[in-house]
Amino acid sequence: MNRLENRLRDALKREEPSAGFAERVLASTSETKQDAWSRTFAWRGLRWGLATVLFLALVMVGIEYRQAREERAKGEAAKEQLLLALRITGDQLQFVWSKVNQP
Repeated sequence: MNRLENRLRDALKREEPSAGFAERVLASTSETKQDAWSRTFAWRGLRWGLATVLFLALVMVGIEYRQAREERAKGEAAKEQLLLALRITGDQLQFVWSKVNQP
């Protein structure tokens, strides 16, 4: 155990930092602040971009839905006209059939 303690003591003994250590640490922290600042702006830009894309997608879906609804309404109106025409034709055929088959 004595050898382990000696190795730990040697590994953990106080040493003076190399020349320029404080300047290097301060330089790295200012770069880190700038990186964090740029990441914040990049994230905000990404959020605004995603919000814009989502907004445009919702507008496009709304337009498509409205066009589909209008097309469906036109189809329903055409169906009603067709049914009316078939009823009129059926009535006319019934009338002609009854005239042809009269004794």
